[in-house]
Amino acid sequence: MTEVAKLTPVNLREVWPNEATSFTPWLAENLDGLGEALGIDLELEGTEAPVGTFSVDILARDVNENRRVVIENQLEATNHDHLGKVLTYAAGYDASVMVWVVREFRDEHRQALDWLNQRTGIDTEFYGVVVRAVRIADSSPAYVFDVVARPSTFRKTRLNRIENSGTSPSGQAYQDFWQRVIDRLRDQYRLTNARKPNRGNWMNFETGVKGVVYGVVFPRKGARTELWLGSPNRTRNKTLFDRLKAQGDIEKAFGASFEWERLDHAKASRIAIYLPGIAISDSEEILKNTEDWMVDTVVKLSRTVIPIVREVADEVDEEMVAAPDQAFDYDDEDEE
Repeated sequence: MTEVAKLTPVNLREVWPNEATSFTPWLAENLDGLGEALGIDLELEGTEAPVGTFSVDILARDVNENRRVVIENQLEATNHDHLGKVLTYAAGYDASVMVWVVREFRDEHRQALDWLNQRTGIDTEFYGVVVRAVRIADSSPAYVFDVVARPSTFRKTRLNRIENSGTSPSGQAYQDFWQRVIDRLRDQYRLTNARKPNRGNWMNFETGVKGVVYGVVFPRKGARTELWLGSPNRTRNKTLFDRLKAQGDIEKAFGASFEWERLDHAKASRIAIYLPGIAISDSEEILKNTEDWMVDTVVKLSRTVIPIVREVADEVDEEMVAAPDQAFDYDDEDEE
């Protein structure tokens, strides 16, 4: 009979002695684990981001819906002070998603988040998360995120249905198509934490490289899979693009040529692969083939190109470490 071990709790302070100097930096580097618990692809934008004379522990972005996310953490029980901070930071950055990570949630504060979720629209979400540390026998400690407060899926879905009661046939077709894509990328390949589709003609997924996301898009008369170099720092995006284009082995590793679109008029740049002549109004057979193409291309990018992108991005970041930080300045750029 297989021996089954017992999980034993570990004092959080044994793992992270200091909230500001150990837990916050650790959480910033492990947003994928938090994102998996929330069902959101999170990309780090910064830590200790200023809000007047205060600072939010972690500022992140939901790469799928391009929404700002504020994350406040405590290695203690919830209190009124931090509830006020969560709301202050959300207002300061016009965030759509608020995440409060703590050792213990008091019932009063969990009810407060539930109340906020019940009285806000579909684009505003409050999450309460308990972080625990555990081990098996003499193993290293492992983390566990328990989500104890979240938006009501039933209520948000109902509101979404009401808000989109006049959704066009093409809008509904996009949602149905993207749902199939994200389900496959999440369940088959673990390349995203996302669970709900976008309502437009595009979707983004985190790559694990800061400021770089996978994009799948229906532009005019075609389909596109891309690497979107869209950090808040224009200089970083253009430098990274130029370095990658100069790499002789990146297309060789992928096994096909890219469209290198520097987009000099914009802050971001893209590296794209196109499938021309495709539209969301096409037959189910064509859309299924397009879905397969998009999923296969993202998976191939993740396995062959992203390791190169990560290495080059690290080099660029090291060279720019002394450059002025332009973080948190977003451009509302239209898809092309």
